[in-house]
Amino acid sequence: MSETKPITLLCAANTQYTMPLTVMLTSVVSNLRSGRPLHVHVITSDIAEPAQIEIERSIRSVKTGYSELTFNWYTIDIAGFARFFSKGHLDYISPDTYSRLLAPEVLPASVKQVIYLDCDLVVLADLAALSDAADPAYTVGAVSNVWFPYVSSMFDSEPVVFNYAELGIPASNRYFQCGVLVINLERWRERSVTVRAFEYLAEHRSKVRFHDQGALNAILYDDWFRLDQRWNQVSTALHPERWTAPAYSHSDWLTAKSDPFVVHYDGHDKPWKANFKKPRSSFFLRYLRKTPFAAAVRISPFARIESVIGYSLYYKVWRFKIGLASILRGLRPA
Repeated sequence: MSETKPITLLCAANTQYTMPLTVMLTSVVSNLRSGRPLHVHVITSDIAEPAQIEIERSIRSVKTGYSELTFNWYTIDIAGFARFFSKGHLDYISPDTYSRLLAPEVLPASVKQVIYLDCDLVVLADLAALSDAADPAYTVGAVSNVWFPYVSSMFDSEPVVFNYAELGIPASNRYFQCGVLVINLERWRERSVTVRAFEYLAEHRSKVRFHDQGALNAILYDDWFRLDQRWNQVSTALHPERWTAPAYSHSDWLTAKSDPFVVHYDGHDKPWKANFKKPRSSFFLRYLRKTPFAAAVRISPFARIESVIGYSLYYKVWRFKIGLASILRGLRPA
């Protein structure tokens, strides 16, 4: 691939996620080695211009390997997104999550491919490799979900794609996680994915699980290619028992766990919360320390312990405690 091929990055955030956004972008530029131009596009509902300038200044201060760095900000009204939310479903997610569906509309028509990243993650590899992994025959590239490997996997007594049979989707079809996407914008536009996704959400609001992720899995079930699992290591990476045959093998887990490209802190628990105890917080802390937020964030003492003893040892201790707690629960009288 040509060293001049740009890396185009898209993310969406509100003021509550200003700090995680800055940390995520810091991790991106810290691991660029290819020297390619990096074009960052941020969709936001309320991050004001002064904050945008501070974020850009912080990212530009990181010594890294890009030949050019540009920022583009798009402020949108998300009031209309609220009608797609199911009451009480994943209430820690804001309506801003639907902003990524607007990518083909807000980004210039000249942009053919974009990498979308959630803000609650850190990147540990050069995104040039992810950009080059794209298969132009498909609309999106994504990592197969581990907790729910198939569209027929059950969540709250229903399949994650509740109407997969009605849609003619095979039960064994893989279900993908939307925190990391490589999007072919030309195909997305040609297939009217944005319109179709919103129509699906509007029609099935009370049934759709995981918001627009559920809609995209229903619409693009036969139009996505599977990325290396290392590009989106969610919390299930911590639990080898979740990587079960026939969907996954123990060797799949070992490969992904030993060399993650992206560490994704999905779910309620976030490494910037003072009570965070799970492994992998040291990766977040590594990049937080490079930002202006380092002194303001009250980091969990467990994150500091992990940063001292290392992730591998901390993980072993954490797994031992989980196993011990399970044994003790089994010994309790009924």
